[in-house]
Amino acid sequence: MISVVVPVFNVEKYLRRCLDSVLAQTYENWELICVNDGSTDRSAAILAEYAARDRRIRVIAKNNAGVSAARNDGLAAARGKFVLFLDSDDFIHPQTLEITREIARKSGADIVSFRHDAHMYRRIRAGMGVGIRVPATARARKYDVARVRYKYTDSLIRYATERNHAFGRWRVRHCYPVMHLYSRDFIAGVTFDTDIKITEDFPWWTRVIFAHPRTAITRLPLYYYVPHWSSALNKAGATKLYENVGLAIVRAYCAARTSAGPHEMARWQREFLWPFIITCARAIRGCGGDINTKDARMRLIEMERMGCFDNPSGFRAWKYRRWIRRFIRMGK
Repeated sequence: MISVVVPVFNVEKYLRRCLDSVLAQTYENWELICVNDGSTDRSAAILAEYAARDRRIRVIAKNNAGVSAARNDGLAAARGKFVLFLDSDDFIHPQTLEITREIARKSGADIVSFRHDAHMYRRIRAGMGVGIRVPATARARKYDVARVRYKYTDSLIRYATERNHAFGRWRVRHCYPVMHLYSRDFIAGVTFDTDIKITEDFPWWTRVIFAHPRTAITRLPLYYYVPHWSSALNKAGATKLYENVGLAIVRAYCAARTSAGPHEMARWQREFLWPFIITCARAIRGCGGDINTKDARMRLIEMERMGCFDNPSGFRAWKYRRWIRRFIRMGK
């Protein structure tokens, strides 16, 4: 019924906890597809051990090609009616599959969205800031599935946002592919861009939003997101960040422009596009002399001609738009 797709690359420190959280699910009709993306540590041995233990676990071994290619391969191999993406350094609540499947059954939704445990996330981030390693463990609360509340909508863009401090009880925050249960038929033709290595989920999530899914949103914290300094985003230098985010912006804008109405487009630019534009501009400013100024100017000129810089989301976005236009004119 449910295919859980886990891309794996050199995560021996976290992998057992991730796999154990799937084995501990109260709903048992699942398959776990682990895509070993050319790991060079003990991840492959751990996967083999778990696959020998439980026949519901399948391992796909491939040469390293990045998380997007791994997710695409996992989705192509999935046989379940529903798909859930799970990152190999994170883990899920024991009732995640039971609760989301029941909501999908009741609502007929294409996507069931849930939240991560913000309290645990803040503890780990605070520990990272002062050099203390906080164990990522969770005391799972037991939920009455029949009493779980959710919000149903035919317009996901009304509730989705990339902004951390947006108001609203039923917000779907950030363009993560995790923290959702998807109908496999709905996302079968939506693939991840394999040439974008950072923020690769932004164009993908944009395509999903503007395929206009029927969505059920629950506020339960069923996902445990574990931040660490070795993540791709934290390790990326300013130049690499600028190159990848810039490409993601163009791809996402093209996807939105072909599917969104004018009001949806304006909202998407404010809620999603401008946070990424600001990230791209900050990366350009942080590159210093390492950046090819001419290349950066040409990319920003292309974005401006497309209309990417329309509908700024607030004072901060207005400020960065002024800086971008000054950089385009003067190269500094």
